[in-house]
Amino acid sequence: MLDVLSASADGFLLLFHWRTFLFMMLGISLGMIFGLIPGLSGLTGMSLLLPIAITQPPEIAIAFLLGMYAVTTQTDAIPAVLIGVPGTSAAQATYLDGYPMAKRGEAGRALSASYFASVWGTLVSVFVIILFLPVLRGVIDNFASPEFFMTSLFGLMLAASLVGTSVTRGLIVAFLGLLLSTIGYAEFASQDRFTMDVPYLEAGIPIVPIALGLFALPEVIDMLLSRRSISDKAGKLGPTAGALEGFKDTIRSRWLTFRSGIIGCVAGMIPGLGGTVAEWLSYGHAVQSAKDSSMFGRGDVRGVIAPEAGTAAQKPGAIVPTVALGIPGNASMAVMMGALLIVGLRPGPPMLFEDLHITFQMTWTVVIANLIVAFLCLWLQRYLIKICFVRAEIIAPAIFCFMIVGASMASNSMGDIILFGVFGVVGYIFKHADWPRVPLIIGFVLGGLLENNFWITIRRYDLAFMWERPIVIVMEVLIIAIIASIVISRLRRQKTTVKPAESFED
Repeated sequence: MLDVLSASADGFLLLFHWRTFLFMMLGISLGMIFGLIPGLSGLTGMSLLLPIAITQPPEIAIAFLLGMYAVTTQTDAIPAVLIGVPGTSAAQATYLDGYPMAKRGEAGRALSASYFASVWGTLVSVFVIILFLPVLRGVIDNFASPEFFMTSLFGLMLAASLVGTSVTRGLIVAFLGLLLSTIGYAEFASQDRFTMDVPYLEAGIPIVPIALGLFALPEVIDMLLSRRSISDKAGKLGPTAGALEGFKDTIRSRWLTFRSGIIGCVAGMIPGLGGTVAEWLSYGHAVQSAKDSSMFGRGDVRGVIAPEAGTAAQKPGAIVPTVALGIPGNASMAVMMGALLIVGLRPGPPMLFEDLHITFQMTWTVVIANLIVAFLCLWLQRYLIKICFVRAEIIAPAIFCFMIVGASMASNSMGDIILFGVFGVVGYIFKHADWPRVPLIIGFVLGGLLENNFWITIRRYDLAFMWERPIVIVMEVLIIAIIASIVISRLRRQKTTVKPAESFED
């Protein structure tokens, strides 16, 4: 436990080197903008900033990316509360009570409560991680290629089954991501695969153009096609009045915030859940645990505090499976995992032992960024909201130019631009056809890990690993449980659709 506390202190101090801190502040500033603009998100920001981050040393790249990523779910509460337009999908529950509070003149109170709940939620999450880490390290000590293969497969199945309106579509898209990860030179087979004699494809396709095209470009296209301001809803900007009252509300609801933080942290640790699930689980807990729930949905400050604490807490939680098991906790962590690999850090046991201080730097970055942005938002919120009214014709071309430059930095090749355009089209079609995009990027990132660990496992352990290793057996049971839950839910849906038809025939 002492080495964990020492690594935690080292990671904390690492943030305050002047260059690292400067890049974290730059990331925080950009993250505030991504959270404010409806339609953009931490995932979009992570994709946009990845080309810049991978040119920096690991500790600076981490501070830059996570500084941006950490604060999007704080600033997305500003448009959700003030104009009724959630900045990201993770602010939908905040809108339910925050916007009614703003309409009755309590915008400052709602926003202040959301900021401080986010800070409290991240602190709770880090506390849980510090307590949980010694146990996790003992489990990871027993991991070898069979365990990494099965946990990667489990993460892929879970992510594919928990996104989108159709599990089948999620699995198809995840499989497509796996196929894309096989493009390039296969070391174990000593041959090129799916390169079609194109030199650009021999080294495999880079993640940066894929992430930019898949997630960022469709949002910019929709923004540009709208030919209006990002938000056309008029709303009162409101002063910072009520800031102290919002802080008091957070203190009064400290146990709700604590429980919501734990819920969010656990949701973050489970690959595929993410901020939206953490938010609604926390909101549901707030309603169920309240003695009087009559005001929820009509302007109850607890309806702001709980989801904001849960959403913020899932971000440090999502770091755990990403660095410990090499399984992205959510889509943004899939991009982050790609960045870690590019800057020379390999997720897995080394991140819990030799590079434990880097792991704690990641968690502390989220906490410090949330604390800094809470005070910045209190000071700037009356001005920040004006970004939501900038016309799309002004902001969209600027973002598009930045994306072109970012995509080309992957390998300084025209192939990067072509790949960016291709996946931009794919992402746009997927978005408007209601096909999930997240499983594709997770499948792409996990594909290499799955394949390499599978070949090593088969050569060293043969098929006996499936019944001789306890952790593998646990993973197999969990995968079977996922498949069974999919089948059962589908059968139930079929029954509910068949019954009305039968009664009509009778």
